Amino acid sequence: MKILGITLGHDSSLALIEDGEIKGMLEAERYFRQKRYKLSAERLESGPHPSGYQMVDLADLLLILDMVKEEWGGQYDAVAVQNQGRVDEYNNLLTVLRQQGFELGDAMHVDHHLSHAASVFYTSPFDKALVLSYDGEGNDGQTIFFEADGDGLRYLERNPTRFGQSYNNLGYMASISADISGSTAGKTMGLTSYGRTREEWLPAAGRYVREYEKLPRWPTEGLADKGKGHKINSLGLLDIRELKKYIKKVDYRKTKGVLKNLKQLASADEANLELHLPGLDHQDTQDLFKTVQTAWTNEVLALVEKHRGFSRNLCVVGGCALNGITNYELEKTGWFDGIHLIPNPSDCGLSAGAALYYYYAKTGKPFKGYGRYYSPYLGQEAYDKADLPRLKEQYPHRELDPKQTAGHLAALVHQDLIVGVVRGRYEVGPRALGNRSILCNPLNPDMRDILNEKVKHREWYRPFAPVVTAEDSSTYFTNEAEIPYMSVICYTRPEYADKLPSITHVDSSARVQTIAKDQNAFIHTALKEFEKLSGMPIMLNTSFNPGGEPILNFYQVAFEMLEQTGLDLLLIEDTLFAKPGQEQMLDAVDAALQAGG
Repeated sequence: MKILGITLGHDSSLALIEDGEIKGMLEAERYFRQKRYKLSAERLESGPHPSGYQMVDLADLLLILDMVKEEWGGQYDAVAVQNQGRVDEYNNLLTVLRQQGFELGDAMHVDHHLSHAASVFYTSPFDKALVLSYDGEGNDGQTIFFEADGDGLRYLERNPTRFGQSYNNLGYMASISADISGSTAGKTMGLTSYGRTREEWLPAAGRYVREYEKLPRWPTEGLADKGKGHKINSLGLLDIRELKKYIKKVDYRKTKGVLKNLKQLASADEANLELHLPGLDHQDTQDLFKTVQTAWTNEVLALVEKHRGFSRNLCVVGGCALNGITNYELEKTGWFDGIHLIPNPSDCGLSAGAALYYYYAKTGKPFKGYGRYYSPYLGQEAYDKADLPRLKEQYPHRELDPKQTAGHLAALVHQDLIVGVVRGRYEVGPRALGNRSILCNPLNPDMRDILNEKVKHREWYRPFAPVVTAEDSSTYFTNEAEIPYMSVICYTRPEYADKLPSITHVDSSARVQTIAKDQNAFIHTALKEFEKLSGMPIMLNTSFNPGGEPILNFYQVAFEMLEQTGLDLLLIEDTLFAKPGQEQMLDAVDAALQAGG
């Protein structure tokens, strides 16, 4: 059975499912080069119109559908759609598909969290599991528990806690710059490591997490990109004595209809007060972030504990499943024999989930485990792959022996060179996992600053991640299970923290990615070659993307970064490129090999 999965709205994607296996995915943001990109069928006429933080256009959807038809074909047994239950848009989409020549045997809309749950359970090794799906909000709730077994997925609890929204709102209190969709969550998590949990603040922080409700936006003109119009809800945190000096009074009376929506607030007076924290380097800010993270985790654990009797297996999905701190605490409880996470737990994975749900719901086949490693390398090869011969004419390069490429890469990284890597199909989800990565030396104590200054230009408090061979990871880090998708934040072991300064965060934490040879043979080999030179099979791995953009999937963008940033070299498949006029950099291959040999 061949099924096309589609999700519309932010983080739009499409997925190809054949007989219960994910064969491919296409994330719109990778083509349009804008994070959280939306595809829309709200209107049947082409032409841009505003939709939240983005101008959407039916023409974008038509373009992507043409790509799908060319790559995956136009005949499907069914299309499974997740679009938050927007009925008119769903019907428009079916009309568009048929107008574009797609032949569909059946069609189904699958609810938001049900799609999330299917994406994680039906790619798990389990035949029975408790599933937690939680994020900002879906058309079927905010925080949902499912029972999952061979008979399917069943709603167990719809909890109203808005974990995703409260975490995101915290960043606004400290004026963290939001992404285009208004999210601050990823940046917020990085700062929590600088603070300490204030036990006396935990009751207020717990109330904040449990009772948070997103307030209606301030009226704004134009698009609501980067959180424009967001109202800070400081519920609960206003009770913290030490933070009262940061409270500002806001006149909400000018906003029609706001107060009647504040059902979660204790009083109208509280609704008029906002917490505006001092700078990100201030101890009060850092301590509040850490305390809220602790309270947030405690609330998650309390909910999971209520239901853990259903199964010794747990699947976690939704945007909040990207919180690696909480994922680690879930592992440490010992409540579960296995915990399954996926590389694309946020809304970019919903298309695959909707299609997987359709497959098992309609065929009636009992699910007995995915039966294979869920490879994240499901995206497309570079969109401008055909341009590579032309690019080779423009940039100095050297063709490498494919059998030696991994060793060359290891030698270059050992010489403290920063190398961008583009190989094969891109990895789905928000983490670079080796096929669209920038790799460099984690043993160099200055590498984090060099990388930030020369290439990434990120906030000072955000960490960089290590990639390590799976079989060696527990030697250097405190993980007890493999972390193939960089989804768990554990710790660098004390005896290695000083030796791995550029991937060890201020609190000794590390967002580890483990690599087994059968998962990514090239990166695994490069790590083992690096171990011969450095003594450790570990590299610093960060996403290959221009600032503010998604992980790249155009060769041309990689070359622009090579020219415009401090990136030293670019490796595309088995060809090494240098900047024009810097042909001598290619000699670094020989120098590095001689130094290592």
